[in-house]
Amino acid sequence: VYMYTWGKGADGSTYDTWTLDATIESSSGGSGQRFGHRLTANDNGDILAISSLAPGNAGKVEIFARRSQTNDDSSVNTFTLVQTLTGVTSDGSTNNIEFGESIAMSKDGTDLVIGAPGVDNGFQADAGAVYFYKWNADGSTDTYTLQQTLNAPDTQANMKFGSEVDIDPAGTRVAIGSINMNNARE
Repeated sequence: VYMYTWGKGADGSTYDTWTLDATIESSSGGSGQRFGHRLTANDNGDILAISSLAPGNAGKVEIFARRSQTNDDSSVNTFTLVQTLTGVTSDGSTNNIEFGESIAMSKDGTDLVIGAPGVDNGFQADAGAVYFYKWNADGSTDTYTLQQTLNAPDTQANMKFGSEVDIDPAGTRVAIGSINMNNARE
């Protein structure tokens, strides 16, 4: 994942170019991880959530925080991995729940929603689920803590609840897509 910053022009009064600020890599490395499948950032770009959704695993979302500029008198910011959130099914399996297929963050980064449309709920295959996390919930960790799991509200199999998510800037309203949900107007 590449982070760019919009920079001022040479005369100091106009904006004229994007400049590469940082390159962010998964802690796991290796091929086939699909790091950067989805990503979201808070408004000032100092918290990034980046998903990896490789075939055959549940998926994960890695959380990076901008810590500071480097100590070599450059203006390059550094991003540090602070947490890895992983998807796990109700039976403890980590296969194919598509955790991180969709992600969204509130404006200030305190709220994070992660879609996992491949979650089976015991009687529905691929019913889907959405996970709601809160940043720094205990006041000291600078990590996300799971606050609530939103399960598919309908009983249709393969509805893929959580295939798309969005959260309003204040973190008070969440919209959740369900790509395979049938309705009377199809």
